[in-house]
Amino acid sequence: MAQKLEAETNQLREKINEASSQYLANANRINAEQHDPLDPEILIQQLYKLKDLPNNKARTPHAFYCLQGLLLNGTNSLPVLKDLLIDGYDFNLDVRPLYSSRTLRQEIASLLVAMGNRPAADLLSQLLPVAQTVEELTNLCKALLNVSDGYRPYCISAARDMYNHLTDLEQSSPDQQNIKKIYNLLFTVLCDEEFAIKLLEKREWLQEKGKLDSTLLSEVKNALPSETFMDYCYEGYLHQKENHRKTDYILLNTAKENIANPKATEMLLATLKDSSSPFERYSSVMGLSLDSNFGATLPVGLSPHTVQQTSSTEDHNLIQKANDRLLFLDAVEAQFPDDEKMTRIVGLVRSNLQHTASTDPDKGTWVMDEESISFFQDLANKAINKTINQFVENASKRIDEKNNKQETEK
Repeated sequence: MAQKLEAETNQLREKINEASSQYLANANRINAEQHDPLDPEILIQQLYKLKDLPNNKARTPHAFYCLQGLLLNGTNSLPVLKDLLIDGYDFNLDVRPLYSSRTLRQEIASLLVAMGNRPAADLLSQLLPVAQTVEELTNLCKALLNVSDGYRPYCISAARDMYNHLTDLEQSSPDQQNIKKIYNLLFTVLCDEEFAIKLLEKREWLQEKGKLDSTLLSEVKNALPSETFMDYCYEGYLHQKENHRKTDYILLNTAKENIANPKATEMLLATLKDSSSPFERYSSVMGLSLDSNFGATLPVGLSPHTVQQTSSTEDHNLIQKANDRLLFLDAVEAQFPDDEKMTRIVGLVRSNLQHTASTDPDKGTWVMDEESISFFQDLANKAINKTINQFVENASKRIDEKNNKQETEK
Protein backbone atom coordinates (compact mmCIF):
# COMPACT_ATOMS: atom_id res chain seq x y z
CA MET A 1 0.00 0.00 0.00
CA ALA A 2 2.81 2.40 0.93
CA GLN A 3 4.65 1.62 -2.32
CA LYS A 4 1.53 2.30 -4.36
CA LEU A 5 0.98 5.61 -2.56
CA GLU A 6 4.59 6.61 -3.18
CA ALA A 7 4.31 5.73 -6.86
CA GLU A 8 1.13 7.76 -7.24
CA THR A 9 2.75 10.70 -5.42
CA ASN A 10 5.75 10.61 -7.75
CA GLN A 11 3.50 10.50 -10.81
CA LEU A 12 1.51 13.45 -9.50
CA ARG A 13 4.71 15.36 -8.77
CA GLU A 14 5.96 14.71 -12.32
CA LYS A 15 2.70 15.99 -13.77
CA ILE A 16 2.88 19.14 -11.64
CA ASN A 17 6.49 19.74 -12.65
CA GLU A 18 5.65 19.22 -16.31
CA ALA A 19 2.73 21.65 -16.08
CA SER A 20 4.92 24.20 -14.32
CA SER A 21 7.63 23.76 -16.95
CA GLN A 22 5.19 24.38 -19.80
CA TYR A 23 3.72 27.37 -18.01
CA LEU A 24 7.15 28.97 -17.45
CA ALA A 25 8.18 28.21 -21.03
CA ASN A 26 5.09 29.92 -22.40
CA ALA A 27 5.42 32.82 -19.98
CA ASN A 28 9.01 33.47 -21.10
CA ARG A 29 8.20 32.86 -24.79
CA ILE A 30 10.53 29.97 -25.36
CA ASN A 31 9.76 26.76 -27.22
CA ALA A 32 7.51 24.78 -24.87
CA GLU A 33 8.58 21.52 -26.54
CA GLN A 34 12.26 22.13 -25.85
CA HIS A 35 12.07 23.35 -22.28
CA ASP A 36 14.16 21.76 -19.55
CA PRO A 37 12.75 19.90 -16.52
CA LEU A 38 12.55 22.01 -13.38
CA ASP A 39 15.39 20.18 -11.72
CA PRO A 40 17.90 22.52 -9.98
CA GLU A 41 20.95 20.65 -11.32
CA ILE A 42 19.69 20.79 -14.91
CA LEU A 43 18.60 24.41 -14.64
CA ILE A 44 22.02 25.49 -13.38
CA GLN A 45 23.71 23.58 -16.22
CA GLN A 46 21.53 25.46 -18.68
CA LEU A 47 22.47 28.78 -17.11
CA TYR A 48 26.13 27.95 -17.69
CA LYS A 49 25.39 27.20 -21.36
CA LEU A 50 23.61 30.48 -21.96
CA LYS A 51 26.85 32.38 -22.50
CA ASP A 52 27.14 30.56 -25.82
CA LEU A 53 24.00 32.28 -27.14
CA PRO A 54 24.66 35.18 -29.56
CA ASN A 55 23.42 38.13 -27.45
CA ASN A 56 21.68 39.24 -24.26
CA LYS A 57 18.28 39.37 -25.91
CA ALA A 58 18.55 35.75 -26.96
CA ARG A 59 19.68 34.44 -23.58
CA THR A 60 17.32 36.49 -21.37
CA PRO A 61 14.11 34.40 -21.84
CA HIS A 62 15.99 31.16 -21.11
CA ALA A 63 17.69 32.74 -18.09
CA PHE A 64 14.38 33.79 -16.55
CA TYR A 65 12.91 30.36 -17.24
CA CYS A 66 15.78 28.84 -15.24
CA LEU A 67 15.59 31.40 -12.45
CA GLN A 68 11.83 31.01 -12.00
CA GLY A 69 12.26 27.24 -12.00
CA LEU A 70 14.91 27.53 -9.28
CA LEU A 71 12.53 29.70 -7.27
CA LEU A 72 9.81 27.05 -7.53
CA ASN A 73 12.27 24.53 -6.10
CA GLY A 74 12.78 26.73 -3.04
CA THR A 75 15.57 25.74 -0.67
CA ASN A 76 16.38 22.70 -2.81
CA SER A 77 18.00 25.14 -5.24
CA LEU A 78 20.36 26.67 -2.68
CA PRO A 79 23.32 24.21 -3.05
CA VAL A 80 23.60 24.66 -6.83
CA LEU A 81 23.06 28.43 -6.56
CA LYS A 82 25.88 28.60 -4.02
CA ASP A 83 28.25 26.83 -6.43
CA LEU A 84 27.31 29.21 -9.24
CA LEU A 85 27.89 32.27 -7.06
CA ILE A 86 31.24 30.98 -5.80
CA ASP A 87 32.33 30.51 -9.42
CA GLY A 88 31.64 34.21 -10.03
CA TYR A 89 29.61 33.30 -13.10
CA ASP A 90 27.64 36.24 -14.53
CA PHE A 91 26.33 37.84 -17.70
CA ASN A 92 24.09 40.75 -18.67
CA LEU A 93 20.35 40.40 -19.19
CA ASP A 94 18.15 42.38 -21.56
CA VAL A 95 15.27 43.53 -19.34
CA ARG A 96 14.49 46.89 -20.90
CA PRO A 97 12.37 48.95 -20.40
CA LEU A 98 11.82 47.68 -16.83
CA TYR A 99 15.42 48.36 -15.73
CA SER A 100 18.37 50.21 -17.22
CA SER A 101 20.62 47.15 -16.81
CA ARG A 102 20.54 43.88 -14.89
CA THR A 103 22.88 40.93 -14.50
CA LEU A 104 22.37 37.27 -13.67
CA ARG A 105 23.92 37.78 -10.22
CA GLN A 106 21.49 40.62 -9.46
CA GLU A 107 18.56 38.43 -10.44
CA ILE A 108 19.83 35.59 -8.27
CA ALA A 109 20.05 38.00 -5.35
CA SER A 110 16.45 39.01 -6.04
CA LEU A 111 15.49 35.33 -6.18
CA LEU A 112 17.04 34.71 -2.75
CA VAL A 113 15.25 37.75 -1.35
CA ALA A 114 11.96 36.43 -2.76
CA MET A 115 12.47 33.15 -0.89
CA GLY A 116 12.49 35.17 2.33
CA ASN A 117 13.72 32.38 4.61
CA ARG A 118 16.78 31.92 6.80
CA PRO A 119 18.64 29.40 4.55
CA ALA A 120 18.24 31.73 1.54
CA ALA A 121 19.36 34.70 3.66
CA ASP A 122 22.46 32.77 4.79
CA LEU A 123 23.41 32.27 1.15
CA LEU A 124 22.54 35.87 0.35
CA SER A 125 24.89 37.03 3.12
CA GLN A 126 27.79 35.38 1.28
CA LEU A 127 27.32 37.97 -1.48
CA LEU A 128 28.06 40.85 0.89
CA PRO A 129 31.88 40.87 0.46
CA VAL A 130 31.62 40.66 -3.34
CA ALA A 131 28.89 43.27 -3.92
CA GLN A 132 29.94 45.29 -6.94
CA THR A 133 28.15 48.61 -6.26
CA VAL A 134 26.87 50.57 -3.28
CA GLU A 135 23.31 50.09 -4.56
CA GLU A 136 23.75 46.31 -4.70
CA LEU A 137 25.24 46.23 -1.20
CA THR A 138 22.44 48.42 0.16
CA ASN A 139 19.76 46.15 -1.30
CA LEU A 140 21.50 43.09 0.13
CA CYS A 141 21.71 44.67 3.59
CA LYS A 142 18.07 45.72 3.61
CA ALA A 143 16.96 42.24 2.53
CA LEU A 144 19.06 40.55 5.22
CA LEU A 145 17.88 42.89 7.98
CA ASN A 146 14.30 42.11 7.01
CA VAL A 147 15.00 38.47 7.81
CA SER A 148 17.01 39.00 11.00
CA ASP A 149 18.90 41.77 12.77
CA GLY A 150 21.58 39.17 13.42
CA TYR A 151 23.02 39.91 9.98
CA ARG A 152 23.78 43.53 10.94
CA PRO A 153 27.45 42.96 11.96
CA TYR A 154 28.16 41.25 8.61
CA CYS A 155 26.46 44.08 6.74
CA ILE A 156 28.43 46.69 8.68
CA SER A 157 31.70 44.90 7.97
CA ALA A 158 30.97 44.79 4.23
CA ALA A 159 29.89 48.45 4.17
CA ARG A 160 33.05 49.57 5.99
CA ASP A 161 35.18 47.60 3.55
CA MET A 162 33.44 49.26 0.60
CA TYR A 163 33.91 52.69 2.20
CA ASN A 164 37.64 52.02 2.62
CA HIS A 165 37.84 50.81 -0.97
CA LEU A 166 36.11 53.95 -2.26
CA THR A 167 38.28 56.34 -0.28
CA ASP A 168 41.53 54.50 -1.08
CA LEU A 169 40.69 54.11 -4.75
CA GLU A 170 39.55 57.67 -5.26
CA GLN A 171 41.94 59.61 -3.03
CA SER A 172 42.97 62.04 -5.75
CA SER A 173 39.43 62.50 -7.08
CA PRO A 174 36.79 61.21 -4.64
CA ASP A 175 33.54 59.91 -6.07
CA GLN A 176 31.31 62.08 -3.92
CA GLN A 177 28.11 60.51 -5.21
CA ASN A 178 29.12 57.01 -4.12
CA ILE A 179 30.54 58.30 -0.85
CA LYS A 180 27.16 59.92 -0.08
CA LYS A 181 25.47 56.60 -0.84
CA ILE A 182 27.81 54.64 1.44
CA TYR A 183 27.24 57.22 4.21
CA ASN A 184 23.51 56.65 3.85
CA LEU A 185 24.01 52.88 4.10
CA LEU A 186 26.34 53.02 7.10
CA PHE A 187 24.46 55.59 9.12
CA THR A 188 20.81 55.56 8.04
CA VAL A 189 20.31 51.87 7.15
CA LEU A 190 22.85 50.20 9.45
CA CYS A 191 23.08 52.86 12.22
CA ASP A 192 26.82 52.23 12.66
CA GLU A 193 27.44 54.39 15.74
CA GLU A 194 31.03 53.22 16.26
CA PHE A 195 32.09 54.12 12.72
CA ALA A 196 30.23 57.45 12.91
CA ILE A 197 32.19 58.49 16.00
CA LYS A 198 35.42 57.27 14.43
CA LEU A 199 34.89 59.56 11.42
CA LEU A 200 33.93 62.55 13.54
CA GLU A 201 36.94 62.08 15.80
CA LYS A 202 39.22 62.54 12.79
CA ARG A 203 37.99 66.18 12.70
CA GLU A 204 38.15 66.18 8.90
CA TRP A 205 34.57 67.48 8.86
CA LEU A 206 35.92 70.73 10.36
CA GLN A 207 37.19 72.33 7.16
CA GLU A 208 39.17 75.48 6.48
CA LYS A 209 37.73 78.97 7.00
CA GLY A 210 34.94 77.69 9.21
CA LYS A 211 33.34 75.41 6.64
CA LEU A 212 31.81 72.07 7.63
CA ASP A 213 31.20 68.80 5.81
CA SER A 214 27.42 69.15 6.07
CA THR A 215 26.83 66.01 4.00
CA LEU A 216 28.71 63.87 6.50
CA LEU A 217 27.01 65.54 9.47
CA SER A 218 23.51 65.07 8.09
CA GLU A 219 24.13 61.33 7.59
CA VAL A 220 26.03 60.74 10.85
CA LYS A 221 23.15 62.30 12.77
CA ASN A 222 21.00 59.25 11.96
CA ALA A 223 23.43 56.89 13.68
CA LEU A 224 24.19 58.77 16.91
CA PRO A 225 22.21 59.42 20.09
CA SER A 226 20.96 62.99 20.15
CA GLU A 227 23.12 63.99 23.14
CA THR A 228 26.28 62.62 21.53
CA PHE A 229 25.65 64.37 18.23
CA MET A 230 24.93 67.62 20.07
CA ASP A 231 28.48 67.64 21.47
CA TYR A 232 29.93 67.52 17.96
CA CYS A 233 27.50 70.21 16.78
CA TYR A 234 28.73 72.48 19.56
CA GLU A 235 32.30 71.86 18.43
CA GLY A 236 31.26 72.79 14.89
CA TYR A 237 29.55 75.92 16.20
CA LEU A 238 32.74 77.05 17.99
CA HIS A 239 34.75 76.32 14.83
CA GLN A 240 32.46 78.55 12.77
CA LYS A 241 32.36 81.24 15.43
CA GLU A 242 36.16 81.41 15.56
CA ASN A 243 36.18 81.89 11.79
CA HIS A 244 33.40 84.52 11.92
CA ARG A 245 31.13 82.33 9.86
CA LYS A 246 27.34 82.04 10.10
CA THR A 247 26.27 78.90 11.95
CA ASP A 248 25.12 76.10 9.63
CA TYR A 249 21.46 75.13 9.63
CA ILE A 250 22.14 71.52 10.68
CA LEU A 251 23.84 72.75 13.86
CA LEU A 252 20.99 75.10 14.74
CA ASN A 253 18.35 72.49 13.95
CA THR A 254 20.09 70.00 16.25
CA ALA A 255 20.34 72.64 18.95
CA LYS A 256 16.61 73.28 18.68
CA GLU A 257 15.95 69.53 19.03
CA ASN A 258 18.09 69.52 22.20
CA ILE A 259 16.99 72.94 23.42
CA ALA A 260 17.26 71.99 27.11
CA ASN A 261 20.96 71.19 26.67
CA PRO A 262 23.10 74.12 28.01
CA LYS A 263 25.30 74.03 24.90
CA ALA A 264 22.23 74.18 22.68
CA THR A 265 20.84 77.10 24.69
CA GLU A 266 24.12 78.97 24.29
CA MET A 267 24.14 78.39 20.54
CA LEU A 268 20.55 79.48 19.99
CA LEU A 269 20.81 82.60 22.16
CA ALA A 270 24.02 83.65 20.42
CA THR A 271 22.39 83.15 17.02
CA LEU A 272 19.40 85.28 18.04
CA LYS A 273 21.73 88.00 19.28
CA ASP A 274 23.76 87.95 16.05
CA SER A 275 20.71 87.99 13.73
CA SER A 276 21.11 90.54 10.96
CA SER A 277 17.61 91.95 11.44
CA PRO A 278 15.00 92.05 14.22
CA PHE A 279 12.49 90.35 11.93
CA GLU A 280 14.81 87.39 11.44
CA ARG A 281 15.11 87.18 15.22
CA TYR A 282 11.37 87.35 15.71
CA SER A 283 10.76 84.65 13.09
CA SER A 284 13.24 82.36 14.86
CA VAL A 285 11.37 82.73 18.13
CA MET A 286 8.04 82.13 16.38
CA GLY A 287 9.58 78.93 15.02
CA LEU A 288 9.82 77.54 18.56
CA SER A 289 6.12 76.70 18.44
CA LEU A 290 5.47 73.01 17.86
CA ASP A 291 2.71 73.83 15.39
CA SER A 292 4.19 73.51 11.89
CA ASN A 293 2.29 76.54 10.53
CA PHE A 294 2.84 78.86 13.47
CA GLY A 295 6.44 79.90 12.87
CA ALA A 296 6.10 80.32 9.11
CA THR A 297 3.54 83.12 9.31
CA LEU A 298 5.62 86.21 10.05
CA PRO A 299 7.47 86.51 6.70
CA VAL A 300 4.24 86.26 4.67
CA GLY A 301 2.09 88.52 6.82
CA LEU A 302 -0.43 86.03 8.16
CA SER A 303 -1.66 85.65 11.70
CA PRO A 304 -0.69 82.41 13.46
CA HIS A 305 -3.29 79.69 13.02
CA THR A 306 -5.42 78.47 15.86
CA VAL A 307 -4.23 75.09 17.04
CA GLN A 308 -6.78 72.30 17.33
CA GLN A 309 -6.13 69.46 19.73
CA THR A 310 -6.10 66.52 17.28
CA SER A 311 -6.07 63.68 19.79
CA SER A 312 -7.24 63.10 23.30
CA THR A 313 -4.24 60.82 23.84
CA GLU A 314 -1.55 62.54 25.88
CA ASP A 315 1.72 62.79 23.93
CA HIS A 316 4.39 62.77 26.63
CA ASN A 317 7.21 63.43 24.17
CA LEU A 318 5.45 66.47 22.72
CA ILE A 319 4.65 67.78 26.19
CA GLN A 320 8.31 67.42 27.22
CA LYS A 321 9.42 69.31 24.11
CA ALA A 322 6.96 72.10 24.87
CA ASN A 323 8.17 72.39 28.47
CA ASP A 324 11.82 72.49 27.33
CA ARG A 325 11.01 75.32 24.94
CA LEU A 326 9.12 77.22 27.60
CA LEU A 327 12.30 77.26 29.70
CA PHE A 328 14.27 78.54 26.74
CA LEU A 329 11.75 81.37 26.24
CA ASP A 330 12.60 82.56 29.75
CA ALA A 331 16.24 82.81 28.65
CA VAL A 332 15.23 84.69 25.48
CA GLU A 333 13.20 87.20 27.47
CA ALA A 334 16.14 87.77 29.80
CA GLN A 335 18.48 88.21 26.81
CA PHE A 336 16.34 90.99 25.25
CA PRO A 337 14.76 92.83 28.22
CA ASP A 338 14.44 96.17 26.37
CA ASP A 339 12.87 94.83 23.16
CA GLU A 340 9.13 95.31 23.63
CA LYS A 341 8.25 93.53 20.39
CA MET A 342 10.32 90.52 21.43
CA THR A 343 8.54 90.48 24.80
CA ARG A 344 5.16 90.44 23.06
CA ILE A 345 6.24 87.63 20.70
CA VAL A 346 7.71 85.59 23.54
CA GLY A 347 4.40 85.93 25.35
CA LEU A 348 2.52 84.80 22.24
CA VAL A 349 4.72 81.73 21.72
CA ARG A 350 4.66 80.95 25.44
CA SER A 351 0.86 80.91 25.39
CA ASN A 352 0.91 78.56 22.42
CA LEU A 353 3.44 76.20 24.02
CA GLN A 354 1.58 76.18 27.33
CA HIS A 355 -1.47 74.99 25.40
CA THR A 356 0.63 72.19 23.86
CA ALA A 357 2.11 71.24 27.24
CA SER A 358 -1.27 71.06 28.95
CA THR A 359 -2.43 67.60 30.03
CA ASP A 360 -6.07 68.67 30.15
CA PRO A 361 -7.93 66.32 27.76
CA ASP A 362 -10.61 69.01 27.20
CA LYS A 363 -8.25 71.87 26.41
CA GLY A 364 -9.85 72.47 22.98
CA THR A 365 -8.18 75.00 20.69
CA TRP A 366 -5.59 77.70 21.19
CA VAL A 367 -6.79 81.10 19.93
CA MET A 368 -4.86 84.37 19.76
CA ASP A 369 -6.61 87.40 21.28
CA GLU A 370 -7.61 90.40 19.14
CA GLU A 371 -4.94 92.72 20.54
CA SER A 372 -2.21 90.22 19.72
CA ILE A 373 -3.63 89.73 16.23
CA SER A 374 -3.47 93.48 15.61
CA PHE A 375 0.11 93.65 16.93
CA PHE A 376 1.20 90.70 14.88
CA GLN A 377 -0.31 91.95 11.63
CA ASP A 378 1.33 95.35 12.11
CA LEU A 379 4.68 93.69 12.67
CA ALA A 380 4.22 91.43 9.66
CA ASN A 381 3.31 94.38 7.42
CA LYS A 382 6.49 96.17 8.47
CA ALA A 383 8.50 93.04 7.67
CA ILE A 384 6.90 92.80 4.23
CA ASN A 385 7.44 96.49 3.47
CA LYS A 386 11.06 96.24 4.52
CA THR A 387 11.56 93.24 2.25
CA ILE A 388 9.93 95.04 -0.69
CA ASN A 389 12.00 98.18 -0.12
CA GLN A 390 15.16 96.09 0.06
CA PHE A 391 14.23 94.31 -3.17
CA VAL A 392 13.58 97.61 -4.98
CA GLU A 393 16.80 99.07 -3.65
CA ASN A 394 18.84 96.07 -4.82
CA ALA A 395 17.15 96.11 -8.23
CA SER A 396 17.87 99.82 -8.68
CA LYS A 397 21.47 99.26 -7.67
CA ARG A 398 21.88 96.49 -10.27
CA ILE A 399 20.35 98.69 -12.97
CA ASP A 400 22.68 101.57 -12.09
CA GLU A 401 25.69 99.24 -12.17
CA LYS A 402 24.64 97.91 -15.57
CA ASN A 403 24.16 101.46 -16.97
CA ASN A 404 27.53 102.57 -15.61
CA LYS A 405 29.21 99.56 -17.18
CA GLN A 406 27.63 100.33 -20.59
CA GLU A 407 28.72 103.97 -20.33
CA THR A 408 32.27 102.91 -19.53
CA GLU A 409 32.37 100.52 -22.50
CA LYS A 410 31.30 103.34 -24.85
